[in-house]
Amino acid sequence: MRTKGALWAVVAFVVALSIVASAETVTVVDGTGRPVGVPQPVDHIASAYGIGTYYIYALGAGPRLVAAWYVGVKSAAQAPASLREIEPRLDALLSAGDPNVEELAARGVDFVLADASKHAAFAAQMAAIGVPTLLFAPETTQGVVDMTLALGQALGTEAAGRAARLVADFWRVFAQAKGAVRDVPAPERPRVLFLGSSSSQVASGAMYQTQLIEAAGGVSVSADLVGSWNTVNLEQILAWNPDVIIIPPYGNVTVASILSNADWQSVRAVQLGHVFKMPRVFGTMDTPLPESLLGVEWLSCAFYPERGIFDVRAEAVDFYETYYGYTLSAREADAFLIP
Repeated sequence: MRTKGALWAVVAFVVALSIVASAETVTVVDGTGRPVGVPQPVDHIASAYGIGTYYIYALGAGPRLVAAWYVGVKSAAQAPASLREIEPRLDALLSAGDPNVEELAARGVDFVLADASKHAAFAAQMAAIGVPTLLFAPETTQGVVDMTLALGQALGTEAAGRAARLVADFWRVFAQAKGAVRDVPAPERPRVLFLGSSSSQVASGAMYQTQLIEAAGGVSVSADLVGSWNTVNLEQILAWNPDVIIIPPYGNVTVASILSNADWQSVRAVQLGHVFKMPRVFGTMDTPLPESLLGVEWLSCAFYPERGIFDVRAEAVDFYETYYGYTLSAREADAFLIP
């Protein structure tokens, strides 16, 4: 463990660096409404917000990361090969647990992205040593858009341009999905159950997954639930009797485990064979990641296959190449097709 003297030596070094940095500072409003001054240029980024890390890559600032948390990846052994391909430094960058001020200062961090739901005190500590920290934890489409534009503003001209393009893609997809089913009355829209990491866990109405369902023209059967993931019994699922069941790309639930379960055979979605598991490359499409725009497209194709609203395979290929510089294999691209 470092002594306090060593810690403040590091702190003094970081502060000295900030003094000789460019005098230009941009003021960015984060997800909590705080205006944060961010000296330019930003050269050494730490993302302690596992969802936000993917935006750093999507905005072209991945090479500037010196420490990063990744949603769904707690150790290097868990990381998919695709993530290692876009980030060959993963072993050195990957962090887990609570962010540590001393460790990040030692890495020369000059900008931090953190989780608004749990890192307020940490942000204050970073501010005390002169390191600007933006806090975000969006659970709405508008929140995602605001975060994207704010990060672009903080990370420089190139990032701002990429942020504007990503936001334009978001609105294009949402408008296309909504417009394609404008003629479908609410009572005729598919009633959707979105499962969590187990078959008894379902998404509440406050969660981003519900927003994606609605954007794609569906109706969440669990929209009246509050909080985060809710645990429900089979009787409740039978009472909801959804038309479609969506399984996220994490957890142990599979399409086969639902379709073959005798207790689920009276559920309409099972009878119709409308049980689908979302694909995953490295980010998850059901969470507030850049990939969530693909989530809307994929859900639209699952809900309305006869309408051909999106060529989601082609869209996925273009998305990963454009925002991550990653070329999907044929197998990865085909996974976006609804079976």
